[in-house]
Amino acid sequence: MKPNILFIVIDSLRADKCHGEKKTSVTPNIDSLIENGTYFSQNITAAPSTIPSISSIFTSLYPFECVIQEGNFFIINPEIKNYIKNLERNEYSCYATIPILMSYLGFDKIFKNKLETFERTSTLYNGLGNKIMNRIESFSKDEPWFYYIHLYDLMWISDPANFNPNDGPDEIRDLKYGENQYERIFSVMDIWLGKIFKKLDMKNTLIVITADHGTDIGVYNSKMEESNKVFQGIRKRNSGVGFKIGQKIAHKFPKSMLPVRKKLAEKYKSRTDEEIKERIKPEIEKIENSELRPYEKRLMKYSIFPITDLYDDKYVVPVIFSGHNVPTKKIITQQVQSVDIFPTIAGIIGMNTSNYGKRGRDLMPIIKNDNFDEVPAYIETATNSIKTQSNNTIGIRTSEYKYFRDRNEKTKNVHLYDLINDPLEEYNILEKNEDIIKKMESILVGILQGDSFQHSQSDEEFEEEKANVIESELKRLGYIN
Repeated sequence: MKPNILFIVIDSLRADKCHGEKKTSVTPNIDSLIENGTYFSQNITAAPSTIPSISSIFTSLYPFECVIQEGNFFIINPEIKNYIKNLERNEYSCYATIPILMSYLGFDKIFKNKLETFERTSTLYNGLGNKIMNRIESFSKDEPWFYYIHLYDLMWISDPANFNPNDGPDEIRDLKYGENQYERIFSVMDIWLGKIFKKLDMKNTLIVITADHGTDIGVYNSKMEESNKVFQGIRKRNSGVGFKIGQKIAHKFPKSMLPVRKKLAEKYKSRTDEEIKERIKPEIEKIENSELRPYEKRLMKYSIFPITDLYDDKYVVPVIFSGHNVPTKKIITQQVQSVDIFPTIAGIIGMNTSNYGKRGRDLMPIIKNDNFDEVPAYIETATNSIKTQSNNTIGIRTSEYKYFRDRNEKTKNVHLYDLINDPLEEYNILEKNEDIIKKMESILVGILQGDSFQHSQSDEEFEEEKANVIESELKRLGYIN
Protein backbone atom coordinates (compact mmCIF):
# COMPACT_ATOMS: atom_id res chain seq x y z
CA MET A 1 0.00 0.00 0.00
CA LYS A 2 1.16 3.54 -0.73
CA PRO A 3 2.36 5.46 2.33
CA ASN A 4 0.23 8.13 4.00
CA ILE A 5 1.73 11.63 3.99
CA LEU A 6 1.49 14.09 6.87
CA PHE A 7 2.62 17.52 5.64
CA ILE A 8 2.93 20.13 8.41
CA VAL A 9 3.75 23.78 7.83
CA ILE A 10 4.63 25.66 11.02
CA ASP A 11 4.05 29.28 10.07
CA SER A 12 7.11 31.50 10.77
CA LEU A 13 9.44 28.70 11.97
CA ARG A 14 13.09 29.64 11.46
CA ALA A 15 15.65 26.91 10.67
CA ASP A 16 17.98 28.05 13.46
CA LYS A 17 15.14 27.71 15.99
CA CYS A 18 14.22 24.20 14.86
CA HIS A 19 17.66 22.60 15.25
CA GLY A 20 21.16 23.70 16.18
CA GLU A 21 23.12 25.72 18.72
CA LYS A 22 20.85 28.80 18.56
CA LYS A 23 17.78 26.81 19.61
CA THR A 24 16.75 27.02 23.28
CA SER A 25 13.30 25.43 23.05
CA VAL A 26 12.64 21.93 24.40
CA THR A 27 11.40 19.76 21.52
CA PRO A 28 11.99 16.02 22.10
CA ASN A 29 9.45 15.01 19.46
CA ILE A 30 10.90 17.21 16.72
CA ASP A 31 14.38 16.06 17.78
CA SER A 32 13.30 12.41 17.49
CA LEU A 33 11.82 13.06 14.06
CA ILE A 34 15.14 14.52 12.89
CA GLU A 35 17.10 11.67 14.54
CA ASN A 36 14.95 9.16 12.64
CA GLY A 37 14.94 11.04 9.36
CA THR A 38 16.72 13.63 7.24
CA TYR A 39 16.98 17.31 8.11
CA PHE A 40 17.93 20.19 5.79
CA SER A 41 19.30 23.16 7.75
CA GLN A 42 19.77 25.52 4.81
CA ASN A 43 16.48 25.40 2.96
CA ILE A 44 15.49 28.63 1.22
CA THR A 45 11.88 29.65 0.76
CA ALA A 46 11.08 31.88 -2.19
CA ALA A 47 8.91 34.42 -0.36
CA PRO A 48 8.46 36.00 3.10
CA SER A 49 4.65 35.75 3.09
CA THR A 50 2.32 32.77 3.40
CA ILE A 51 0.29 32.68 0.18
CA PRO A 52 3.16 33.17 -2.30
CA SER A 53 5.39 30.80 -0.33
CA ILE A 54 2.86 27.96 -0.04
CA SER A 55 1.77 28.47 -3.64
CA SER A 56 5.43 28.10 -4.65
CA ILE A 57 5.82 24.92 -2.58
CA PHE A 58 2.64 23.29 -3.94
CA THR A 59 3.49 24.06 -7.58
CA SER A 60 7.30 23.88 -7.46
CA LEU A 61 7.34 27.23 -9.24
CA TYR A 62 8.47 30.66 -8.08
CA PRO A 63 5.85 33.07 -6.73
CA PHE A 64 5.77 35.32 -9.80
CA GLU A 65 4.82 32.21 -11.82
CA CYS A 66 2.14 30.68 -9.59
CA VAL A 67 0.25 33.47 -7.81
CA ILE A 68 -2.21 35.82 -9.38
CA GLN A 69 -3.40 39.23 -8.19
CA GLU A 70 -7.12 39.47 -7.50
CA GLY A 71 -8.14 42.93 -6.35
CA ASN A 72 -5.75 43.97 -3.57
CA PHE A 73 -4.67 40.41 -2.75
CA PHE A 74 -2.60 37.58 -4.15
CA ILE A 75 -4.05 34.08 -4.46
CA ILE A 76 -2.70 30.77 -5.75
CA ASN A 77 -3.37 30.65 -9.48
CA PRO A 78 -6.12 28.02 -9.99
CA GLU A 79 -5.00 27.48 -13.59
CA ILE A 80 -1.51 26.28 -12.60
CA LYS A 81 -0.85 22.56 -12.06
CA ASN A 82 -0.22 21.70 -8.42
CA TYR A 83 0.98 18.59 -6.62
CA ILE A 84 -2.29 18.08 -4.75
CA LYS A 85 -4.02 17.35 -8.05
CA ASN A 86 -1.18 15.00 -8.92
CA LEU A 87 -1.56 13.14 -5.62
CA GLU A 88 -5.30 12.78 -6.24
CA ARG A 89 -4.55 11.29 -9.67
CA ASN A 90 -2.37 8.79 -7.83
CA GLU A 91 -5.31 7.64 -5.69
CA TYR A 92 -4.57 9.79 -2.63
CA SER A 93 -7.38 11.39 -0.63
CA CYS A 94 -6.09 14.89 0.10
CA TYR A 95 -7.19 16.74 3.24
CA ALA A 96 -6.25 20.07 4.79
CA THR A 97 -6.68 21.90 8.09
CA ILE A 98 -5.64 25.51 7.57
CA PRO A 99 -6.41 29.07 8.76
CA ILE A 100 -9.61 30.43 7.26
CA LEU A 101 -7.65 33.29 5.70
CA MET A 102 -5.81 30.83 3.44
CA SER A 103 -9.08 29.33 2.25
CA TYR A 104 -10.19 32.80 1.15
CA LEU A 105 -7.02 33.16 -0.92
CA GLY A 106 -7.43 30.18 -3.22
CA PHE A 107 -6.84 27.00 -1.20
CA ASP A 108 -10.56 26.27 -0.94
CA LYS A 109 -10.44 25.52 -4.68
CA ILE A 110 -7.60 23.03 -4.20
CA PHE A 111 -8.96 20.95 -1.29
CA LYS A 112 -12.70 21.65 -1.83
CA ASN A 113 -14.91 19.53 0.46
CA LYS A 114 -11.91 17.97 2.24
CA LEU A 115 -10.90 21.34 3.69
CA GLU A 116 -11.35 22.30 7.35
CA THR A 117 -10.53 25.82 8.53
CA PHE A 118 -9.86 27.50 11.86
CA GLU A 119 -9.76 31.01 13.25
CA ARG A 120 -6.52 32.99 13.51
CA THR A 121 -6.34 32.53 17.29
CA SER A 122 -6.68 28.73 17.23
CA THR A 123 -3.58 26.90 18.49
CA LEU A 124 -2.64 23.31 19.16
CA TYR A 125 -3.07 23.88 22.90
CA ASN A 126 -6.47 25.59 22.85
CA GLY A 127 -8.41 22.99 20.87
CA LEU A 128 -6.87 22.66 17.42
CA GLY A 129 -4.62 19.77 18.49
CA ASN A 130 -7.58 17.63 19.51
CA LYS A 131 -9.43 18.56 16.32
CA ILE A 132 -6.46 17.39 14.21
CA MET A 133 -6.13 14.09 16.10
CA ASN A 134 -9.83 13.36 15.72
CA ARG A 135 -9.60 14.04 12.02
CA ILE A 136 -6.65 11.67 11.55
CA GLU A 137 -8.61 8.93 13.31
CA SER A 138 -11.46 9.46 10.82
CA PHE A 139 -9.30 8.75 7.76
CA SER A 140 -9.90 5.51 5.90
CA LYS A 141 -7.46 2.68 6.59
CA ASP A 142 -8.06 1.28 3.09
CA GLU A 143 -6.76 4.15 0.95
CA PRO A 144 -3.67 6.36 1.18
CA TRP A 145 -4.13 9.93 2.42
CA PHE A 146 -2.27 13.22 2.26
CA TYR A 147 -2.96 15.62 5.13
CA TYR A 148 -1.79 19.24 5.05
CA ILE A 149 -1.80 21.05 8.41
CA HIS A 150 -0.88 24.75 8.62
CA LEU A 151 -0.19 25.92 12.18
CA TYR A 152 -0.41 29.55 13.33
CA ASP A 153 0.84 29.05 16.91
CA LEU A 154 4.11 30.99 16.39
CA MET A 155 2.38 33.60 14.23
CA TRP A 156 -0.09 34.22 17.06
CA ILE A 157 2.53 36.07 19.15
CA SER A 158 3.12 38.69 16.46
CA ASP A 159 1.57 41.99 17.48
CA PRO A 160 -1.12 43.27 16.78
CA ALA A 161 -2.51 39.76 17.27
CA ASN A 162 -2.96 40.62 20.99
CA PHE A 163 -1.31 37.44 22.25
CA ASN A 164 -1.66 36.93 26.01
CA PRO A 165 0.92 34.49 27.44
CA ASN A 166 -1.23 34.01 30.54
CA ASP A 167 -3.91 32.30 28.45
CA GLY A 168 -1.70 29.33 27.57
CA PRO A 169 0.10 26.46 29.33
CA ASP A 170 2.69 27.08 32.05
CA GLU A 171 5.57 26.32 29.65
CA ILE A 172 4.91 29.61 27.81
CA ARG A 173 5.99 31.49 30.94
CA ASP A 174 8.80 29.15 32.04
CA LEU A 175 12.30 30.14 30.88
CA LYS A 176 13.29 26.48 31.06
CA TYR A 177 11.39 26.00 27.79
CA GLY A 178 13.10 28.76 25.81
CA GLU A 179 14.71 32.15 26.22
CA ASN A 180 11.89 34.04 24.46
CA GLN A 181 8.13 33.64 23.91
CA TYR A 182 8.68 32.32 20.40
CA GLU A 183 10.80 29.41 21.56
CA ARG A 184 8.60 28.63 24.55
CA ILE A 185 5.56 28.37 22.28
CA PHE A 186 7.55 26.07 20.01
CA SER A 187 8.18 23.89 23.08
CA VAL A 188 4.42 23.74 23.71
CA MET A 189 3.80 22.91 20.04
CA ASP A 190 6.23 19.98 20.33
CA ILE A 191 4.16 18.45 23.13
CA TRP A 192 1.11 18.42 20.88
CA LEU A 193 3.00 17.26 17.82
CA GLY A 194 4.08 14.23 19.87
CA LYS A 195 0.42 13.47 20.60
CA ILE A 196 -0.43 13.77 16.90
CA PHE A 197 2.44 11.46 15.87
CA LYS A 198 1.06 8.76 18.21
CA LYS A 199 -2.08 8.64 16.05
CA LEU A 200 -0.01 7.59 13.02
CA ASP A 201 1.20 4.30 11.64
CA MET A 202 4.80 5.52 11.59
CA LYS A 203 6.03 2.66 9.41
CA ASN A 204 3.61 3.56 6.65
CA THR A 205 3.62 7.36 6.99
CA LEU A 206 5.94 9.93 5.45
CA ILE A 207 6.14 12.98 7.73
CA VAL A 208 7.30 16.28 6.25
CA ILE A 209 7.68 19.39 8.41
CA THR A 210 8.65 22.80 7.07
CA ALA A 211 7.71 26.49 7.27
CA ASP A 212 6.33 28.99 4.81
CA HIS A 213 8.76 31.69 5.98
CA GLY A 214 10.73 32.79 9.03
CA THR A 215 10.37 35.83 11.28
CA ASP A 216 12.51 38.38 13.13
CA ILE A 217 10.62 37.72 16.37
CA GLY A 218 12.36 34.38 16.75
CA VAL A 219 15.62 36.04 17.82
CA TYR A 220 14.20 38.71 20.13
CA ASN A 221 15.55 38.84 23.66
CA SER A 222 13.37 40.01 26.57
CA LYS A 223 14.38 43.66 26.11
CA MET A 224 13.54 43.54 22.40
CA GLU A 225 10.20 41.89 23.17
CA GLU A 226 9.31 44.76 25.50
CA SER A 227 10.47 47.36 22.97
CA ASN A 228 8.37 45.63 20.31
CA LYS A 229 5.22 46.04 22.46
CA VAL A 230 5.97 49.76 22.89
CA PHE A 231 6.61 50.23 19.16
CA GLN A 232 3.35 48.50 18.21
CA GLY A 233 1.47 50.87 20.49
CA ILE A 234 3.14 53.88 18.85
CA ARG A 235 2.13 52.85 15.33
CA LYS A 236 -1.36 51.68 16.21
CA ARG A 237 -4.14 53.28 14.21
CA ASN A 238 -6.65 54.93 16.52
CA SER A 239 -9.96 55.33 14.71
CA GLY A 240 -11.93 58.14 16.31
CA VAL A 241 -15.66 58.16 16.95
CA GLY A 242 -16.17 60.42 13.94
CA PHE A 243 -14.46 57.97 11.62
CA LYS A 244 -16.50 55.03 12.92
CA ILE A 245 -19.76 56.92 12.44
CA GLY A 246 -18.67 57.97 8.96
CA GLN A 247 -17.76 54.37 8.13
CA LYS A 248 -21.23 53.16 9.15
CA ILE A 249 -22.86 55.81 7.01
CA ALA A 250 -20.58 55.04 4.04
CA HIS A 251 -21.52 51.33 4.19
CA LYS A 252 -25.13 52.32 3.55
CA PHE A 253 -24.19 54.02 0.27
CA PRO A 254 -25.54 52.27 -2.87
CA LYS A 255 -23.08 50.26 -5.01
CA SER A 256 -22.95 53.10 -7.51
CA MET A 257 -21.20 55.12 -4.81
CA LEU A 258 -18.43 52.52 -4.32
CA PRO A 259 -15.75 54.63 -6.08
CA VAL A 260 -16.56 57.50 -3.70
CA ARG A 261 -16.25 55.21 -0.69
CA LYS A 262 -12.87 53.95 -1.92
CA LYS A 263 -11.58 57.50 -2.37
CA LEU A 264 -12.70 58.45 1.13
CA ALA A 265 -11.01 55.34 2.56
CA GLU A 266 -7.78 56.04 0.66
CA LYS A 267 -7.80 59.66 1.83
CA TYR A 268 -8.26 58.58 5.46
CA LYS A 269 -5.49 55.95 5.22
CA SER A 270 -3.11 58.45 3.61
CA ARG A 271 -3.70 60.92 6.44
CA THR A 272 -3.24 58.31 9.18
CA ASP A 273 -0.10 56.96 7.44
CA GLU A 274 1.45 60.41 7.68
CA GLU A 275 0.45 60.70 11.32
CA ILE A 276 2.04 57.33 12.11
CA LYS A 277 5.24 58.26 10.26
CA GLU A 278 5.51 61.40 12.37
CA ARG A 279 5.00 59.40 15.56
CA ILE A 280 7.64 56.81 14.74
CA LYS A 281 10.24 59.24 13.35
CA PRO A 282 11.77 60.01 16.80
CA GLU A 283 12.00 56.29 17.59
CA ILE A 284 13.78 55.57 14.31
CA GLU A 285 16.26 58.35 15.07
CA LYS A 286 16.92 56.91 18.53
CA ILE A 287 17.71 53.53 17.00
CA GLU A 288 19.97 55.04 14.34
CA ASN A 289 21.92 56.95 17.01
CA SER A 290 22.16 53.99 19.39
CA GLU A 291 25.15 51.69 19.88
CA LEU A 292 23.27 48.67 18.59
CA ARG A 293 25.01 46.71 15.87
CA PRO A 294 23.60 47.06 12.31
CA TYR A 295 21.68 43.77 12.54
CA GLU A 296 19.94 44.77 15.77
CA LYS A 297 19.11 48.19 14.36
CA ARG A 298 17.47 46.53 11.37
CA LEU A 299 15.37 44.28 13.59
CA MET A 300 14.21 47.17 15.76
CA LYS A 301 13.39 49.43 12.81
CA TYR A 302 11.35 46.61 11.29
CA SER A 303 9.53 46.23 14.60
CA ILE A 304 8.50 49.89 14.41
CA PHE A 305 7.49 49.89 10.76
CA PRO A 306 7.60 46.52 8.93
CA ILE A 307 8.84 46.61 5.34
CA THR A 308 9.20 43.34 3.45
CA ASP A 309 12.81 42.73 2.41
CA LEU A 310 15.14 39.89 1.42
CA TYR A 311 17.21 39.25 4.54
CA ASP A 312 17.76 35.68 5.75
CA ASP A 313 15.58 35.99 8.89
CA LYS A 314 12.54 35.32 6.73
CA TYR A 315 14.01 33.01 4.09
CA VAL A 316 15.99 30.23 5.81
CA VAL A 317 13.44 27.69 7.00
CA PRO A 318 13.70 24.02 8.07
CA VAL A 319 12.70 20.90 6.18
CA ILE A 320 12.37 17.51 7.86
CA PHE A 321 11.64 14.27 6.01
CA SER A 322 11.01 11.33 8.32
CA GLY A 323 9.34 7.94 8.21
CA HIS A 324 8.59 5.86 5.13
CA ASN A 325 11.65 5.20 2.94
CA VAL A 326 13.70 8.08 4.42
CA PRO A 327 17.31 7.49 5.59
CA THR A 328 17.91 8.26 9.27
CA LYS A 329 20.43 10.35 11.20
CA LYS A 330 21.17 12.72 8.32
CA ILE A 331 21.79 16.44 8.79
CA ILE A 332 22.35 18.13 5.41
CA THR A 333 23.78 21.65 5.40
CA GLN A 334 23.94 22.09 1.62
CA GLN A 335 21.57 24.79 0.32
CA VAL A 336 18.28 23.52 -1.12
CA GLN A 337 14.95 25.23 -1.84
CA SER A 338 11.35 24.90 -0.74
CA VAL A 339 10.39 24.29 -4.38
CA ASP A 340 12.26 20.97 -3.97
CA ILE A 341 9.89 19.64 -1.29
CA PHE A 342 7.14 18.13 -3.43
CA PRO A 343 9.47 16.71 -6.10
CA THR A 344 11.23 14.97 -3.17
CA ILE A 345 7.94 13.67 -1.76
CA ALA A 346 7.16 12.35 -5.23
CA GLY A 347 10.57 10.69 -5.38
CA ILE A 348 10.11 9.02 -1.99
CA ILE A 349 6.68 7.57 -2.81
CA GLY A 350 7.46 6.82 -6.48
CA MET A 351 5.02 9.30 -8.03
CA ASN A 352 5.44 10.51 -11.61
CA THR A 353 6.18 14.25 -11.78
CA SER A 354 6.49 14.78 -15.53
CA ASN A 355 5.05 18.09 -16.73
CA TYR A 356 5.06 19.48 -13.18
CA GLY A 357 6.89 22.43 -11.59
CA LYS A 358 10.07 23.18 -13.51
CA ARG A 359 11.93 24.81 -10.59
CA GLY A 360 12.21 22.03 -8.02
CA ARG A 361 14.45 18.97 -7.83
CA ASP A 362 14.07 15.59 -6.15
CA LEU A 363 16.50 15.68 -3.20
CA MET A 364 16.77 11.91 -2.81
CA PRO A 365 20.21 11.81 -4.53
CA ILE A 366 21.74 14.08 -1.88
CA ILE A 367 19.88 12.20 0.85
CA LYS A 368 21.49 8.98 -0.45
CA ASN A 369 24.95 10.63 -0.63
CA ASP A 370 25.08 10.87 -4.43
CA ASN A 371 26.69 13.88 -6.14
CA PHE A 372 24.27 16.79 -6.12
CA ASP A 373 25.37 20.25 -7.16
CA GLU A 374 24.01 23.28 -5.33
CA VAL A 375 21.61 25.46 -7.31
CA PRO A 376 21.30 29.22 -6.65
CA ALA A 377 18.00 30.01 -4.92
CA TYR A 378 15.66 32.66 -6.31
CA ILE A 379 13.97 34.90 -3.71
CA GLU A 380 11.50 37.78 -3.98
CA THR A 381 9.49 40.07 -1.71
CA ALA A 382 6.21 38.51 -2.81
CA THR A 383 3.44 39.52 -0.41
CA ASN A 384 -0.15 38.55 0.45
CA SER A 385 -1.46 41.99 -0.51
CA ILE A 386 -0.46 44.97 -2.61
CA LYS A 387 -1.07 47.04 0.55
CA THR A 388 1.90 45.40 2.30
CA GLN A 389 4.90 47.72 2.64
CA SER A 390 7.63 46.20 0.48
CA ASN A 391 11.03 47.05 -0.97
CA ASN A 392 9.81 45.29 -4.15
CA THR A 393 13.06 43.42 -4.60
CA ILE A 394 14.21 40.17 -6.21
CA GLY A 395 17.43 38.30 -5.67
CA ILE A 396 19.67 35.25 -5.73
CA ARG A 397 21.13 33.38 -2.78
CA THR A 398 23.96 30.87 -2.74
CA SER A 399 25.78 29.41 0.25
CA GLU A 400 28.39 32.13 -0.24
CA TYR A 401 26.58 35.26 -1.37
CA LYS A 402 23.22 37.04 -1.29
CA TYR A 403 22.46 39.45 -4.14
CA PHE A 404 19.29 41.46 -4.57
CA ARG A 405 17.99 44.56 -6.31
CA ASP A 406 14.82 46.36 -7.36
CA ARG A 407 12.34 44.18 -9.27
CA ASN A 408 12.12 46.59 -12.21
CA GLU A 409 15.45 48.49 -12.25
CA LYS A 410 18.60 46.40 -11.97
CA THR A 411 20.76 49.32 -10.81
CA LYS A 412 18.38 50.41 -8.03
CA ASN A 413 18.64 49.29 -4.37
CA VAL A 414 21.48 46.86 -5.14
CA HIS A 415 22.82 44.75 -2.24
CA LEU A 416 25.55 42.11 -2.03
CA TYR A 417 26.43 40.21 1.15
CA ASP A 418 29.20 37.77 1.98
CA LEU A 419 27.23 35.12 3.88
CA ILE A 420 30.32 33.24 5.03
CA ASN A 421 31.99 36.18 6.77
CA ASP A 422 28.87 38.27 7.37
CA PRO A 423 25.97 35.84 8.10
CA LEU A 424 23.85 38.62 9.62
CA GLU A 425 24.05 40.62 6.38
CA GLU A 426 25.28 43.79 8.06
CA TYR A 427 27.72 45.06 5.44
CA ASN A 428 26.78 45.66 1.83
CA ILE A 429 29.90 44.84 -0.24
CA LEU A 430 28.47 46.27 -3.44
CA GLU A 431 31.60 48.27 -4.22
CA LYS A 432 34.69 46.51 -5.60
CA ASN A 433 32.75 43.33 -6.36
CA GLU A 434 31.45 44.06 -9.85
CA ASP A 435 32.39 40.58 -11.12
CA ILE A 436 30.29 38.84 -8.46
CA ILE A 437 27.34 41.17 -9.08
CA LYS A 438 27.56 40.60 -12.82
CA LYS A 439 27.56 36.82 -12.29
CA MET A 440 24.61 36.93 -9.86
CA GLU A 441 22.62 39.23 -12.14
CA SER A 442 23.21 36.83 -15.01
CA ILE A 443 21.78 33.98 -12.92
CA LEU A 444 18.80 36.13 -11.95
CA VAL A 445 18.00 37.12 -15.52
CA GLY A 446 18.47 33.51 -16.64
CA ILE A 447 15.60 32.45 -14.37
CA LEU A 448 13.19 34.51 -16.44
CA GLN A 449 13.61 32.35 -19.54
CA GLY A 450 11.71 34.84 -21.64
CA ASP A 451 9.04 35.57 -19.03
CA SER A 452 8.63 38.44 -16.58
CA PHE A 453 9.05 38.84 -12.82
CA GLN A 454 5.58 40.44 -12.69
CA HIS A 455 2.61 38.54 -11.27
CA SER A 456 -0.44 37.87 -13.45
CA GLN A 457 -3.68 39.71 -12.73
CA SER A 458 -7.13 38.19 -12.53
CA ASP A 459 -10.24 39.72 -14.05
CA GLU A 460 -12.12 38.64 -10.94
CA GLU A 461 -12.67 40.92 -7.92
CA PHE A 462 -13.40 39.98 -4.31
CA GLU A 463 -16.77 41.01 -2.97
CA GLU A 464 -16.34 44.06 -0.75
CA GLU A 465 -17.40 42.33 2.46
CA LYS A 466 -15.00 39.42 1.90
CA ALA A 467 -12.19 41.80 0.92
CA ASN A 468 -12.69 43.73 4.16
CA VAL A 469 -12.47 40.51 6.20
CA ILE A 470 -9.26 39.46 4.43
CA GLU A 471 -7.67 42.88 4.91
CA SER A 472 -8.65 42.92 8.57
CA GLU A 473 -7.05 39.51 9.13
CA LEU A 474 -3.84 40.53 7.32
CA LYS A 475 -3.62 43.62 9.52
CA ARG A 476 -4.00 41.57 12.70
CA LEU A 477 -1.21 39.28 11.52
CA GLY A 478 1.07 42.21 10.78
CA TYR A 479 1.13 41.81 6.99
CA ILE A 480 -0.48 45.22 6.46
CA ASN A 481 0.51 48.28 8.51
